[in-house]
Amino acid sequence: MPPPQRTQPGDYHYHAYDYQPNPQAWTLSQAVASSGGMQFYSMQADLSALAQFATNTQQVPHVAVGRTGAQPVDDQADARDMTMLQFGGPIGGDPRSVPQVVLTGGVHAREWVAPAIVYLIAEYLILNYTAAPANRYQQAIHDLLTTRHISVIPILNPNGNHHTIFSTTAQHRNWRKNREALPATVLGWDASLAPGGRPNWPLSNVSNTGGNIAYDAPVYKPAQGTAATTHYSFTPQQGIVGVDVNRNFSTMFWGFVPRFHGLDGTGGDPTNVRQDYFGPARASETETLNLQAVFADVARAQGQFDTSIDYHSYSKLIVYPTEAWDRGLVGRRYQDLGRAMQVLIAPRMHWTGTYDYALGTPAQTVGYDATGSVIDRAAGAHGSRAYTIELDPGNTGQGPAGFALPENQIMGVFEKNIRAALALIAAAGHASRVRQRNPPRRNYIRTSALSQFLSWNVFGRGNQLPV
Repeated sequence: MPPPQRTQPGDYHYHAYDYQPNPQAWTLSQAVASSGGMQFYSMQADLSALAQFATNTQQVPHVAVGRTGAQPVDDQADARDMTMLQFGGPIGGDPRSVPQVVLTGGVHAREWVAPAIVYLIAEYLILNYTAAPANRYQQAIHDLLTTRHISVIPILNPNGNHHTIFSTTAQHRNWRKNREALPATVLGWDASLAPGGRPNWPLSNVSNTGGNIAYDAPVYKPAQGTAATTHYSFTPQQGIVGVDVNRNFSTMFWGFVPRFHGLDGTGGDPTNVRQDYFGPARASETETLNLQAVFADVARAQGQFDTSIDYHSYSKLIVYPTEAWDRGLVGRRYQDLGRAMQVLIAPRMHWTGTYDYALGTPAQTVGYDATGSVIDRAAGAHGSRAYTIELDPGNTGQGPAGFALPENQIMGVFEKNIRAALALIAAAGHASRVRQRNPPRRNYIRTSALSQFLSWNVFGRGNQLPV
């Protein structure tokens, strides 16, 4: 059975990682009262059905779907695994012999539109693939899927996703982190922060006095050295839950505390309301280890994967990795692909003088740095041109409401982003060239493999190719 045709705003709905033991593909759950009566697709069921359709009907090369990590026995709220779909590569050849692309989303639980866009990109590619292309659009999709190998992981934080949808606790919809229960005692924290009594660099001065746990973490100031530290102290207790998976990756600057709008950061405090706790140790979380293992496997043949996007919401941004930028790893080839995507992400066919999504580092775009993230790991460990794309906000665009994009706006967000996603896949294995002219500050795509998508009128077409 093919996926549904999606040409109207009402054809789009959000995904839960799973909502029942054996859901049918592209079938909505019963209304979930705690989520305002909304209905959800099952991501596990849809990815499996998409893989079957890709293999049996479309004959997409090298299709595989699987789950990795700790899987729950009977309670989906305890899911710590990931479902991943991989496809593409030379027909009859080794998929590891071609450039590798990785698309991820859902590392922050409340950002529902991110998994939707990652899934829809995979659906678009597979639905529109044909072994016998009859027009330039079909030919472009055919070429992408026979010359690239693509790994798609829509939900990196399954138990966090489950909590935001099905929990009845206060503020569940605004939950960001995973659902790891953190130590409830001083001894438990001692064991986590300094396992076996060994130093847990870069954390220092771990102590427990008067029932509190305390330690120091270095302030992230790469241009000024690392002498400054931030001191953290808190009282362990039952009910402290969650690590920000997108600050927990094993990178050069995990455990460093970026400044937040000029103030000391909160990343070392597991109780902070910003929910950006980086965890008791680098790669301490199952979700983090899952993705690091996937990255290593994808990169195994060539030592790297060339391009990647980690989708988020909500700020309308294309973001470079903080650590790679500050280490001088973001060069012309990297920046030009970002500029090309900036041109291609648009709510309409023709440029109107401004770009819908801003481009830059976290510090340049939102005023603070981020370290230990998905894209920091992809760029630092595997040489990927790795970007975070922050998708559109909800109607109000501020605070928790900004994450609540109405379902009938998913189509518009997908359509404005699909051309950039196609260009990023096309760019894998090749340099990208963009010329800038000032004034006005306009990017001109000079690489034909990317510029071809400028003429694709995807608007109002949903998951169907242009005509």
